[in-house]
Amino acid sequence: MKSKSGASLLVIAAVLLYITFNLCNWRTENMIQMDSSGYYLYLPATIIYQDLGKLKFYPQIHEKYHINNGYPTYGLFAQPASGLWVNKYAIGTCLFELPFFLVAHFYCSTLDHEYPADGYSRPYMAGVVFAYLFWVLVGLFVLRRLMARYFSDTATAITLLLLMFGTNLYFYTVFNIGMSHPFSFTLFSFLMYHTDNLYRTGKSKYIVWIGALLGLILIVRPTNILVAMIPLCWPYLSGKNLTERLLFFRNRIPAIAIAAGFFALISLLLFGYLKYTSGNWLHFSYQGEYFDFLKPEIIKGLFSYRKGWFLYTPVALLAVLGLIPLWQKNRHVAIILFAYITLNIYIVFSWCFWSYGGSFGCRALLESLAIMSLPLAAFVQFVFERKSVLLKTTTALVLAFFITLNVFQSYQLAYDVILWDLTDKDTYWRTFGKLK
Repeated sequence: MKSKSGASLLVIAAVLLYITFNLCNWRTENMIQMDSSGYYLYLPATIIYQDLGKLKFYPQIHEKYHINNGYPTYGLFAQPASGLWVNKYAIGTCLFELPFFLVAHFYCSTLDHEYPADGYSRPYMAGVVFAYLFWVLVGLFVLRRLMARYFSDTATAITLLLLMFGTNLYFYTVFNIGMSHPFSFTLFSFLMYHTDNLYRTGKSKYIVWIGALLGLILIVRPTNILVAMIPLCWPYLSGKNLTERLLFFRNRIPAIAIAAGFFALISLLLFGYLKYTSGNWLHFSYQGEYFDFLKPEIIKGLFSYRKGWFLYTPVALLAVLGLIPLWQKNRHVAIILFAYITLNIYIVFSWCFWSYGGSFGCRALLESLAIMSLPLAAFVQFVFERKSVLLKTTTALVLAFFITLNVFQSYQLAYDVILWDLTDKDTYWRTFGKLK
């Protein structure tokens, strides 16, 4: 990688590895906690204990490793009709952890007897850590290839650094490991890339890829299926009217059928699990939680001291502003991205717990950063193509500050200097810039 963007990926990989081995808490025996324990539970339950429904092994594991802060059934709901437990967390996340889990299990089972092959000892936790490092780097690599088609190498390199170190992607990759959002980020990156491939080349194989990716997106985080609007509406380079678009798809019906088959087959992992545990193909696993589309908390979600997306991730605000120069460069792409982010913000903050519990900023919008990488790169390129040295210097200092702030606040939250939830104006400024 001789380019600036290639070098930026190497820097990102090196920094993440250093932080992992020096600051990350993977060496403790209680890294999998609360939500992350629910996403991970499928692997030991299926592969080691062969008990996906009754989970008889779990109380002993919970007691040994102090999972879920004293709540042994956190995220699990008993089903009297079947006598089984429904895990409210979607099954897809564990698929990305699976290869690394298998390596750890092989190591504990056959090569080393210091650590028990119980799914929760230290090698398994290391496997989870490396799963996140690997897939996030893959997602950034894919975005690099996409952005290189539209923007300069300098703008691409800066955007990659901003995405990794200037947003909560950093926090959920190296500190709060085990959540679904980094994997969704990578899936969104692939979806954007293959969508662009489809309309650039017209090759039917990309339709099949998109079908499979949408299936994975659904089973990792079902509400993210909204992103399907992007491949459906992405600008068609050789014709932008509805008739030509319909003709484009009509000529590719066999590929669409195969894509639908992959989508259905992958989705069956989620719906089959729900059928097995609850007795119903469609089962809302988040009992007691709901969307309230009449009372979305958009202002609080974007600007509040509690979890404001633009407050804790100001790079996201720059990405939104980048829709303006993106409009000037490619208005059709800008329109579909604006439509997606607007609708997604509305849905995300219509959730009854709009702050999404203990988290850094708005974690529910983390995967959307892959979508917003294009307007963010457009903003960066617009600024650094200007002749004004003052503008470029000022912007560089602001971007450096945003990265520093994000990295520092990530450290603060990881070490309980700032609150996981319920932060207000007073507590925000009392802890601002403090290490203890």
